[in-house]
Amino acid sequence: MENLSQNTYQAAKQFIREHAREVERAKMDDDTKSMIEALKPYQNPDGGFGRGLESDIRLPGSSAIATSVALQHLVTVDSSEEARVMIQKAIGYLEQTFDEERQGWFAVPPEVNDHPHAFWWSVHENGQSWIDANWGNPSAELIGYVLKYRDFTEKLDADRLVRQSLDHFLSLESFESEHEIYCYHRFFTMHPSFYEDAHRQQMKKAVDSIVVRSREEWKNYVPFPLKFKPSPQSLEVGLSDADIQENLDFFVEGLEKRPLISPPWTWQRDEDVWPTAEAEWQGVLTLEVLTYLENYKRIKS
Repeated sequence: MENLSQNTYQAAKQFIREHAREVERAKMDDDTKSMIEALKPYQNPDGGFGRGLESDIRLPGSSAIATSVALQHLVTVDSSEEARVMIQKAIGYLEQTFDEERQGWFAVPPEVNDHPHAFWWSVHENGQSWIDANWGNPSAELIGYVLKYRDFTEKLDADRLVRQSLDHFLSLESFESEHEIYCYHRFFTMHPSFYEDAHRQQMKKAVDSIVVRSREEWKNYVPFPLKFKPSPQSLEVGLSDADIQENLDFFVEGLEKRPLISPPWTWQRDEDVWPTAEAEWQGVLTLEVLTYLENYKRIKS
């Protein structure tokens, strides 16, 4: 087991300072005010977020998925009154775009097709993207925000939606989407009182079914162990310490060779815009991995 050298750690942080978006720079520096200011340009008049906050979607207008990304940031700084104002507007957007028939949200609107985006975000003739095949992404996570900020809701019944969401989770017999499980993981992290034995056992079953433990595969876009156990204090999901330490070793070794993380995917379309998104993702992913290493105290002093 090796820790990341201080020189490499500083080089990775310098990469973020020089090349990442202001959102990631503020998050790295734990600068609440700067993070809030950095998020403001991504919020639209309807309260939702867009404008490329989810870097694979360059739609200026709002989407449920981009709004979920914004709320992942805002929930960490919601003691700020400015952040709460933004959250209230976002909850208003979620209420306005809630689909009664789906009893949830579609990830992106059809207008996504009119702007550069990764191919998997394309909306098909049925009004859905491939992501919408799995209800919980992003609906399970968004219901978590609706519950947490229920004082801002006017129309949605948070308790009913939570019951429905948890029933859906327990009904899953196979796990086709790691992203759906990430969304449930975020829900339970926000609301640990709901992480009862049945849900814990289902989460362990889900993680065991989809986690990739192969070092060779970690170079690809796969659900690796740290995605489900990003810190020692994270939800218990059935992963062993060996799983986590091996994953940390992989990232230490990779960063020592090159102090940044690049996305292991491409859009396979809109190649003139992809370099912009790729650079943004490098900031996001490098910060994510540094955070794992910080959480597990795997950086030399």
